[in-house]
Amino acid sequence: MKIFATISLLFGIIFTFIGVLPFIFSYPFSNGPHSGPSNAWELILMISYDGKGWYLIIGIALLLVPNFLVFKRKNLN
Repeated sequence: MKIFATISLLFGIIFTFIGVLPFIFSYPFSNGPHSGPSNAWELILMISYDGKGWYLIIGIALLLVPNFLVFKRKNLN
């Protein structure tokens, strides 16, 4: 159970970080409709913008899952 909680927290932090990026940084500059990212950072920003907020929602949910599991386990004992 601790491994699941650790993995959930790790992915929750990653997804939340990616979900917050559109609120901090602007969309990368592109020259035309078929131009792509020029480096890995621009690719991450484009992916975070394409998520339309879902990364943030999923990340927060993954951060809360271990707390609910601990709360449920404490109530059962």
